Amino acid sequence: MRGLAAVLLCLVLASCGQVPPPQVPASAPPSSVVTSTAVASPPSSVPSVVPVPTSAPPPPTLPTPSRALDPSLTTVRGTVSGGVESGCTLLSTPGEQYLLLGADPAIAVAGAVVEVSGRPDPGAMTTCQQGTPFHVVRTSRV
Repeated sequence: MRGLAAVLLCLVLASCGQVPPPQVPASAPPSSVVTSTAVASPPSSVPSVVPVPTSAPPPPTLPTPSRALDPSLTTVRGTVSGGVESGCTLLSTPGEQYLLLGADPAIAVAGAVVEVSGRPDPGAMTTCQQGTPFHVVRTSRV
């Protein structure tokens, strides 16, 4: 009984992988071909010419974050240090620690006292896990 079940199972599984050959319709002999010469006219309410746009519509504009509407910059001064994670640069001030994003690497070196201008972005996601993210626009040594 087990042998019969095994054979049936093999046949069922083998037939699952087979794809039937494509069906090609048989062509009718040339003498039985019927052609139609009547063309239906469109209803009078449908225009016969469809306008084609000459250019693509402009892409949709994305909303501007509210923090980008504020043209004022924040300037902070402090001492630069390396972060716990590789490639992270921190600026320590008396009351805050900032994660510098986009600071000039030639100026913002560990141990240097610098002044940076930019915008703090406390909601920004980073892999550094330290300090308040700060998008730097200008870096200078003090």
